[in-house]
Amino acid sequence: MLFKKSLPAEIDSPNTVIGPGVTIEAARLTGRDSVRIDGEFKGNIELEGSLVLGENGSITGDVRASYFLVAGEVSGNIYCETQLHFASTARVVGDVNTPNLILDEGSQVTGRYNVGEVTPPQVFETPPEDDILEDRLRFLEGV
Repeated sequence: MLFKKSLPAEIDSPNTVIGPGVTIEAARLTGRDSVRIDGEFKGNIELEGSLVLGENGSITGDVRASYFLVAGEVSGNIYCETQLHFASTARVVGDVNTPNLILDEGSQVTGRYNVGEVTPPQVFETPPEDDILEDRLRFLEGV
């Protein structure tokens, strides 16, 4: 559903919180529970639960989650199994795949949209660090 009023998905209370001022550089974060990121995460994320990215949070890498609320910055592709919600403060560079998309006014997304029936990615590839940084710099220069 693009640009259609939808009820927000229920967000589980996060079992893991990456707080402000924390930077994690990892190849991959996986889990079954819900996670909230208010700091900086560099690497790919694969969660069976929900993911919340706070206004001051950032992710550099691909994301796969059941539900994803984006209020911060993402440089990478996103796949959500149930719903993807871009808050007004969201800034995203990457492709979006989800059956249900909510875009709040003011959100900034640069990439391709695939909304409806989507096929989950089999494996996330970790892009070279130089490519990620170049894309992010180009995006931030345009803001």
